[in-house]
Formats: sequence, C-alpha cells, structure tokens
Amino acid sequence: MTPNLAALVRKELIRADRPRFAGEDGFRFRHLLIRDAAYEALPKATRAELHDRLASWLDQHGSELVELDEIVGYHLEQACRYRAELGMPDDEQAAAARRRLTAAGFRANLRQDYGGAVSLFERAAALEPATGFDLALETELGVALLWTGRGDEALRRADALAERAAAAGDRVGELCGRIQSSTVGLYLEPEGTTGKLAALIEGALPVFQAAGDDLALYVAYAALSELEITRARIDAGLEAFERAYAHAQHAGYVPPGSFGQRAFCRFAGTTPVPELLAWLDENEAREGRDYFFRAYRAGALAMLGRFDEARAILAEARAELAERGGGILLANITAFESVWVELWAGDPVAAAEFGAEGFRLHEGLGDPGFLSTAAGTLALAIYALDQLDEADAWARRAEELGSSDDADKEMLWRRVRAKVLARRGEHADGERLALEAVAICDETERLDAQGDAYADLAEVLLLAGKLDGAVAALETAVERYERKGNIVSAQRVLARLAELRDA
Repeated sequence: MTPNLAALVRKELIRADRPRFAGEDGFRFRHLLIRDAAYEALPKATRAELHDRLASWLDQHGSELVELDEIVGYHLEQACRYRAELGMPDDEQAAAARRRLTAAGFRANLRQDYGGAVSLFERAAALEPATGFDLALETELGVALLWTGRGDEALRRADALAERAAAAGDRVGELCGRIQSSTVGLYLEPEGTTGKLAALIEGALPVFQAAGDDLALYVAYAALSELEITRARIDAGLEAFERAYAHAQHAGYVPPGSFGQRAFCRFAGTTPVPELLAWLDENEAREGRDYFFRAYRAGALAMLGRFDEARAILAEARAELAERGGGILLANITAFESVWVELWAGDPVAAAEFGAEGFRLHEGLGDPGFLSTAAGTLALAIYALDQLDEADAWARRAEELGSSDDADKEMLWRRVRAKVLARRGEHADGERLALEAVAICDETERLDAQGDAYADLAEVLLLAGKLDGAVAALETAVERYERKGNIVSAQRVLARLAELRDA
C-alpha cells in the first residue's frame, strides 16, 4: 500500500476491499457520495487523462475480465467525451472506444442480452465519424432493436443509414440501408413488403458482387433468408442464410444470431428430427445456452413424445427471459413452441393459456409481424378445446392481421375456419378453405405443417361424409409426419386411420 493510499484509509475515505486482480491491492470508497465528490472536483482534462490511463492499465492487466471490452470501452468513451468538450477531439481514441464497445455489443447479442447490446451499440454508433458508418455495427444494432420490441427505431436507423450513404455517394451502403429497412418492414409493415424486398435484393446483388463486398453480400443473403422464411420456403431460407454466413466469415464477421437462424430453419423445414437433434448437439457446445437452440430442442423432443423434457426446457427458458425483461424472444417461446408442445402432448387447456399469454406479450410489444401467427396458433389451441365460436373469432383475427404474403398465417386461419365451418354443417365452404390451406402448404417446405393441413382436410371431409377422400388425406398426413420424424402426430393419425378402416 502506498503512503497516499494509507493516508486515505486513515481518513476513512477509502477502505480495503477484495482485489479484482492477482497480485494487486483492492480498495473501495467508503460511500458513493465520496467517490462522486472526488470525481467532480477533478478538471475535465485530468478526468480524460485518468480514464485513458486506466483503460491502458486494464488492457495490460485485465485479460481475465469477461467484460474487459465493455469496461475499457467505457473509459475510452469517457476520455473522448471530455476531450471533445475541451475542444480537443481525438479521432484515434474515438475509433478505439468504438471498437471495444462494438465487441462488447456483439458478445451481448451472442448471449441474447439484446437490451445490453442496444445500449453498447448505440454508444459505439455515437462515436462514428460524421461521414462514415460501421455496417456490421448498424446491422447488429438493428437486430437487437427488433428483438427488444423497438422495431420503429430499427426502421429509423436503417433509413438514416441509407440517407447517409447516399449523401456520401456510397451506393453499396445505401442499398444495404434500404435492404435493412425493408427487412424490418417484414415485421412492422408486412403487407406488400415481400415484393419490395425481393426487388431490392435482386437489384443489389450484382452491385455487391461487382464491389466484392462480402459484408454487403451477407446483408443481402440474410435478408433473402428472412424473405424465404416469410413465404414458408424454409429450406430455401436455410440455403440463403448459409450463403450469408459464408460471406460474413470472409469479411471476418460472425453474426451472433447465425446459429439461431440455422436452427430454426432445420426445425421448421424438411430436416428430420433425429438430424436436427444431432445438429443441435454438435453446435450447442459452442453456442452455450442459446434460447433458440433450447426452444427447437424442446419442440423436437416433443415430436418424439418426450414431453416432460420439453416442458422443463421451455419453463426454464421462459423464467430466465422474464427475469431479463422479456421482449420478442419470450413472446415467441410462449406463443409458439410452448403451444405446440402442449398440443402434441394432448393438453389443449395449457396450450390455450400459453397462446393467450403469448399473443398478449406480442401485442404489448407492438409487434405486427408475429401477431397474426400468434393469433392463428391460439385459434388452433382454442379449437382443440371445442370452443368453436371463439376459435373462429381468433381465426378471423389472424386473417385480418399481418400480411397476405405470410404463408404461415394464411395456412393457420384457413385450417381453423375450415374445421369450424364443417362442424357447423357448412361443408362446401369448409372443404374449400381446407383445400386452400393444403394448396398453400404444398408450396412450402414445412413438412409438419403439411401433415397438419392434410389431417385437418381429412376431418372436414369426414364431416361431409367423404370417407375415401378423408383416408387419402390421412395417409398423406402420415407420410409428411414420418418424413419429418414427428412420431407423436404420425401415431395419432395412424390410430385414426385404423379406426376408420375397422368401422
């Protein structure tokens, strides 16, 4: 302990504390007010110098700190602020602070702490030069804003990026901003956005390829993946994202959400359940406790009839997300995976409860992109409770919400309304809607949803007395379920086929 420190201890201004670094002494102010008074008494130039010196010291001695980038970035950021206020801006130091805060933001995104990521990325973006921008930073900030339910801000930032790039004569940057804006629009202003986004991507790809800009190509192919997923062409979405991921790697950038997107496509597309679980096992060790991985693992286990395991995974994930403030991730796990697991488990009461809560969460976030699918999923659960009028009301609500380009919601509301109409004796209209749902499903790569659509068509045909058509539809449903590896749904339909053949 130095004499100066010893004197401060004697005056009871500081006290010994547990050291954070090996071989060093640790001290703490006896009260926060003492710390604040001491800090405020320092001239701005001295504060800037001390922040700078501490950042340098931490770089040399703080390698064991998990949050090193965030802490060093903070001190560099403060040094920049004070020097700018003194009329002595330091562009090199601002760039260093931006790099550290951006790196910390990437790690926050990776652990799905989207609120923390937004704060770090916004602070990093504030340090950008007036004439430039960091495309990776802006991309990840937009993602984090979306997942915290701040889509309007994501849209504004993307539009501002396009305007700044256009003013600077940067065609690649302008197109990236416009693509990001339209991608956000899939969630906020979905009607008609798919056509606009498809045209943008088609026009931008040759520009990006000619420029040899891998990061811009990542933006384009990631947007194409989102577009294909909206159309329920899930395998095409996976292919597009794999291309996006390859370009990101060439640019020295690994998008934090890349494994979640690839996991979703394998869960929702044609990847068989055993192959999905093997892929999750292989990648989960690297990704840790990723909520997307956990949600799709739960869904896959439920398809195999392992309901207790699936429920435990989802309950833990919901509790953790609620503690962290919720957001769209909690709303999704509640409105979708939790509902599906309970429907497969044969508990429509629990399914409807989760569906209602998930819809409420999405509605509270002002999230039109997921709201229509949440309404349609809730309608399915309520129909399973045999509450026809309420199921019909939710199906109609799903029809009205969202975009007509959203294949999932277009299938869902038709499936529910078809069964309700058939139950009411309106067989022609019910059959028409059931056939429309099947036609939409057959254009998608959602094997499990195809099985559901054919099973629903069989129910409608049975109510109309069309036994042969119903049997054929059930046989097709079994074929789709078995290709996906959904043992629970396949066995359920096989049992129904056996009943019909024995009758």
